[in-house]
Amino acid sequence: MKKILVLAVVFSLLLASASFAYEVIDVKNGGSIKGKIKASAKVDDPVLTIDKDTETCGKSQPARKYILSANLEVKNAIVIVEDVQKGKAGSKADITIDNNKCYFEPFVGVGSKGAKFVIKNSDSILHNTNLGLMLQDKRQTVYNLALPKKDQVITKDVKRTGLHAVKCDAHGWMRAYIFVAEHPYAAVTSASGDFEIKDLLPGKYKVKIWHEGFAEVVKDVEVAAGKASDLSVTVTKK
Repeated sequence: MKKILVLAVVFSLLLASASFAYEVIDVKNGGSIKGKIKASAKVDDPVLTIDKDTETCGKSQPARKYILSANLEVKNAIVIVEDVQKGKAGSKADITIDNNKCYFEPFVGVGSKGAKFVIKNSDSILHNTNLGLMLQDKRQTVYNLALPKKDQVITKDVKRTGLHAVKCDAHGWMRAYIFVAEHPYAAVTSASGDFEIKDLLPGKYKVKIWHEGFAEVVKDVEVAAGKASDLSVTVTKK
């Protein structure tokens, strides 16, 4: 009897999760969310000392953790509209991650489920591109790929949604972040801290702002048909 009850509970949970699958529809006269992310105070970007493969990597590198404009506008914040149930189709464009001069390019990116990871090595040294999904502050490896040759390319399916932390096991300072969503409603802020997320159905949403070096922020935003809702947020250093 207990076994039957357990199976019934599991089945009901599966049905509940299935009911929340993202539905692709034609969005007409949708609204948008746009704004600017700024820091509450100036933060200096650390300089990293390099002691390996210095002919390619140099002896030091900016960490690129805090890239702020003169007006404290924050580059590379990820803005995510959470729990979107239905909307436009996500882009199937490949998500390229390039090992270039001992940096990952891009440092921060977004993509949709159904795309592919294109892992490249533009350097003449061995890199190891290790993608891990962040789950409640724990990292679960998705792909761990060695690229020993210059111009080597490996293509892999995007298996999981969520925040992927990328690292190179051969060069411990290298890192990047790729957010993959079921839907296309996520963006990365520009050098002037700006972002815009278009074609949302009217309604109330929760929007998360995530950045490696700043405290996470979640805001409630209401979107109206054919209009842009402002979401300008000031973030503080962790």
